[in-house]
Amino acid sequence: MKAAQKSLLVISVTAILLLVGACSGVPGGSTGTGTTGGPFTISGSITGLAGTGLVLLNNGTTQLTITANGSFVFGTTVTSGGTYLVTVMTQPSNPTQTCAVTNGSGTATANVTNITVNCTTNPVTATIGGTLSGLVATTSVILQNNMGDSLTLTANGPFTFKTPVTGADVYAVTVATQPLNPNQICTVTGGSGVATANVTNVAVNCVLSYSIGGTVTGLVGTGLILQNSSDSEQLTISPANGNQAFTFKNLVPTGTVYTVTIFAEPTGPTQACVITTGTGSGTATSNVTSVAIVCPAVTYSVGGNVVGLAGNPPSNGVITDNSFVIENNLGNTLIITENGPFTFATPEALDDQYQVSIFHGPSTQDEGCSLWNYKGVVTQTISNIVIDCGHDDWTWINGVNMAATLSQVEYGQFPTSAPTTIPNPFTNSPGPRYGSAAWTDKSGNMWLFGGEGWELSGNSTPDTLFGDLNDLWVCVLSADYCQWQLVGGYDPTVDGATTYGAEIIANAQHENQVGSGVTPVPPRLGAASWTDSSGNLWLFGGSQDVHYRNDMWTFNASAYGGYNPATYTGSVGQWTRQSGGSAGFDQIGVYGANAYPGARTNALTWTDASGNFWMFGGYGWDGAGTLGYLNDLWEYTGGKWNFVSGSSLANQSGVYGTPGTASTTNVPGGRHEAAGWADANGNLWLFGGEGEDSNIPATANGILNDLWFYNIASNQWTYVVGNTTANQTGIYPAQTVVGPVSTTGAASTCGLSVGLMSGGNVICNSVSLTGAQPGSRWGAASWVDAGGNFWLFGGWGLDSTGTNGNGALNDLWVYTPNSTPGTPGTWAWVKGSNTGSQNGVYGSETRPYYTYYIWTPGGRSNAAHWVDIHGQLWLYGGEGYDSTSTTGNGFLDDMWRYLPYQD
Repeated sequence: MKAAQKSLLVISVTAILLLVGACSGVPGGSTGTGTTGGPFTISGSITGLAGTGLVLLNNGTTQLTITANGSFVFGTTVTSGGTYLVTVMTQPSNPTQTCAVTNGSGTATANVTNITVNCTTNPVTATIGGTLSGLVATTSVILQNNMGDSLTLTANGPFTFKTPVTGADVYAVTVATQPLNPNQICTVTGGSGVATANVTNVAVNCVLSYSIGGTVTGLVGTGLILQNSSDSEQLTISPANGNQAFTFKNLVPTGTVYTVTIFAEPTGPTQACVITTGTGSGTATSNVTSVAIVCPAVTYSVGGNVVGLAGNPPSNGVITDNSFVIENNLGNTLIITENGPFTFATPEALDDQYQVSIFHGPSTQDEGCSLWNYKGVVTQTISNIVIDCGHDDWTWINGVNMAATLSQVEYGQFPTSAPTTIPNPFTNSPGPRYGSAAWTDKSGNMWLFGGEGWELSGNSTPDTLFGDLNDLWVCVLSADYCQWQLVGGYDPTVDGATTYGAEIIANAQHENQVGSGVTPVPPRLGAASWTDSSGNLWLFGGSQDVHYRNDMWTFNASAYGGYNPATYTGSVGQWTRQSGGSAGFDQIGVYGANAYPGARTNALTWTDASGNFWMFGGYGWDGAGTLGYLNDLWEYTGGKWNFVSGSSLANQSGVYGTPGTASTTNVPGGRHEAAGWADANGNLWLFGGEGEDSNIPATANGILNDLWFYNIASNQWTYVVGNTTANQTGIYPAQTVVGPVSTTGAASTCGLSVGLMSGGNVICNSVSLTGAQPGSRWGAASWVDAGGNFWLFGGWGLDSTGTNGNGALNDLWVYTPNSTPGTPGTWAWVKGSNTGSQNGVYGSETRPYYTYYIWTPGGRSNAAHWVDIHGQLWLYGGEGYDSTSTTGNGFLDDMWRYLPYQD
């Protein structure tokens, strides 16, 4: 071929190739932005770069050094249609990497922007090591690389881990186990990175290390947390270990400045622990054991209340002779001068024992004091100890706390032969009954006759139904208690094939006897009774079955005396019939010449200052042969009866007149089961009962709460206070008081009508007694105390809400007469509930007797009652409520004693 043709062919081929390349869009063409006229920039992006020294090259001439990931642009442009070829001139090192170019070549027809350079680290195999310094020769340290490949070093100098790093070439040297014996802390410098070659510059330096600790004393609360400032480590201290040493878990390097603080104080119980000055901070140059945490002892006061303490006469004032001393744990003595709260001066530590005792009793009373809640373990403030000295308390003396019913029969108890020992508690008991006659003899012993109830145990065919009784009992006093004895029960007098004593017991083992031999008085309930000046016992009337009597009997109790039980059980004594009843039952009254009361039951009786017997009303036969409520007043003197006032006819309404004004026309309505008292001024007092009010005709089934007195000298009745119509609810004060309104001291007790002040401060608010009065009732027990106050307990009637029917009451009231006759005195509510049908709270029955202010008889009526020579009020049996509501209402044989304050 000729030369000209050859040149033309080359030019043609080249043009064709350029045309195809420009139009085809295959790789190698330029991709970018810009004008079509050029020149154009060559650029792209870098990823994965970790090393240094990366240099890119374009078209073999233009160099570009890359130092970081991101975009890059060559400084030299290319002309339109010019080619570009981007390559890696120098790969990165440290670490060694390989970078690859994508879209690195082509023809520039616009700015090129899609070139990418991706760098990856080249795998290497490198050993990791360094130098250990400061390690004590006798110990060792364990290092790890990347949480494994453990290396134990026992000497200073260079070290190398056994396993080299590969792949990512990352290494991280740490201390797995610090040196012990002695303790050291080793720290790593230059211990992590990416290995591009063998690593020899890891530095491990060990220094001595020390523990920070001390002791905690007195800790009992939970939640104590200590903190060490050098590393903010917190340490919880448990009280379970008591006084204890503590050590923070983390050691500190020698020379470390530390400060131990209390991060959280203990609670439950709360304590304010402190760090002893000079022990909580310092510089650790050896193990620290001197930090002293002291938690103050948790202490609680020990105290309670004194109740029932008699004060100095005459007004029961504060005790001034320091005679009453109590102690805690046989020490820490405290002088008690009055009722109310007390606290021992020295508190007791948590979990200590406390035991309060009486070191010396009060000089103001013979009765002992009982302690309640007096010992235990101190876990909080002790304030519930009660020292009860007996005044204003009911005490269960003997008998059982279960009522007798037809489904649960109880019998009296008395051994058939004299016991050789006296049981504790006493077990002799007349048995459950109500409506008994009661007397107090000259020695202060308490006598009981008959009533309705269950017989003495020992009957071979015991009665399951109650009946009328004619047994005679005496409760012989001994200090502040008494023991029941069946009078004549051990009389050895021979009577044919038996003895008087055996006959007495056999009679008591049967109900509904006719009355004969050594027990001539027929059985009965509701009889009137008196004691004469010689100490003999008198008995009048009463009921037997559905009939009424008006016979009069005396018993020669004056032949006895003293407090030896054998005196009373060894002789049957002598009953003598004085008069009446010769024609049998249900005799009408004789109101003219040869006057004589008709047969009756539940009359009210008194003995005046001259020793004469007085009797009012009852339920029975009048002078016209009518059976009903009576309001006749009789006096027995000089061996005969005198009709004094009232009507000879039954069922008479009351004539009340002007309150507080005596009148010859005034007279209480007919009634029975009234309560009564005789005062020191010759007046006879009467309260309530069941009968006739002021209405004409009288309210049916009327229960009364009117208070009257009769002046013997003027022969006139005065209506004093209460309601003139029947069925009145009681008006109870806001709270009970501890005695009559005259009780203004009571050794500073609360519960006084006058309140209590101390140092100008009100300790107890006064209790208003204005308008207070018992509700209507019958069958209540009544007493007169040494101060001339009238006491009233229970009966059957209306409480504060008007309960009637099943309304056996257990409220205790006392009335203080006004010094001006006829002017209303003051009723005070002392004990018991203002709601009827309450169970009794009995406590324990043992000698010596405990006293506790919460104990009380249950609601009842027709109980026997006495006042002893010590001024104590006594109560036996009746019909009402025992200790449990499951038994409910029944016949009772429990004996109770109430000790009033002596004002």
